[in-house]
Amino acid sequence: MTTPRRRRYLRLQLAWLLGALLALLLSGAFSLGAYVLLAVLGSVVLDELLISREVEPRWRPRWLLPVGLLAAAAVVAARTLELLAPGVVP
Repeated sequence: MTTPRRRRYLRLQLAWLLGALLALLLSGAFSLGAYVLLAVLGSVVLDELLISREVEPRWRPRWLLPVGLLAAAAVVAARTLELLAPGVVP
């Protein structure tokens, strides 16, 4: 059975993910990397706003945030390498 706080967190996370997807699609700027970055950003913001620092929720796996941050770092690194590729800088 889910608690009201858990449902609220999941509804807000789903709304963030769908909103980010819609915004990227409507602006014509969709890429998997941009979506991953927005998803991780939304997760971090929701964690900071909704979850108390004193209590670690049992329903949220401990590995979720570090894995998301690693994925975001990989996207940033790949994009940086694209920008620094030979021929890009005059």
